Amino acid sequence: MNTTRLVERLILLALGVFTAHAALAAPEQAAEPEKPRTVIGRVENVVLQDVHVKLKARIDTGAGVSSIDAKVIETIQTADGDVVRFQIQDGQGGTKTLRRKVVGWSNIKVMGTDRMNRRPIVKLDVCLGGKKLEGRVNLTDRGAFLYPVLIGRNLLITGKFLVDPGATYLQEPGCE
Repeated sequence: MNTTRLVERLILLALGVFTAHAALAAPEQAAEPEKPRTVIGRVENVVLQDVHVKLKARIDTGAGVSSIDAKVIETIQTADGDVVRFQIQDGQGGTKTLRRKVVGWSNIKVMGTDRMNRRPIVKLDVCLGGKKLEGRVNLTDRGAFLYPVLIGRNLLITGKFLVDPGATYLQEPGCE
């Protein structure tokens, strides 16, 4: 048997082993195919589920954490940690007062200054594109912005969204 034929047979044998291994491994890897991601626009309506408030939200893939326009009324220190009482706009000209446990604090640099703005972070249930997302949201005065809610990567990742920056209001607000 010449060298060329031997090399050809070894290659065929290796391909056979690789194919057999792939066929045996396939059932383990044949999990349910991933569902298509929900496409959302750069602006969407969201619903804060537990208080039934619909608000306009700016979708921002550059923001790590989401935020909401809120007026912090007071921070209460308890044995279990800080609790914050705050007001949000209800989307109809009124306000709602909420109380949540503080799950963290963020220090955000105030644009154009050397000052830092300390913001409480709470967990909120946000409905976007038919999906309920529980996530960390920092409370801040967004009164100077067009949109009272900013949806950052932390919520976008949990909802497995794709963002179309050229579109707005692609999805109905609320949860399924």
